[in-house]
Amino acid sequence: RRTVILVLALVTVLVVSGVIAGLVYGLKRPFPTADIEFCGASHETYNITGSSILGKYSRAAVAVDSAECSKIGRHILEKNGTTMDAALAAAICNGVMNAHSMGIGGGTTILIYSK
Repeated sequence: RRTVILVLALVTVLVVSGVIAGLVYGLKRPFPTADIEFCGASHETYNITGSSILGKYSRAAVAVDSAECSKIGRHILEKNGTTMDAALAAAICNGVMNAHSMGIGGGTTILIYSK
């Protein structure tokens, strides 16, 4: 019985010490500024390469966060794939290219079909 109490006391002391050390270390670090958080990844920024300024397209368009993912979705539509195939392929690609945007609390996927 005495051994159990000693083990529990030791575990409690270790847990409390770990929490205190984590708080002291974590609160001492400076908060990051906007300069540090700047993202210059090449797949995040790209020029718009279309003839339509207003976003009116005669055949098809796929808009995703990454230019490569948009090309994949457009390629599927050009090969007579369904809009659902293109949307899923673009969303899966976007989950790989921009994983931080597609998780819980991240972006959304919207498919608009106007006949």
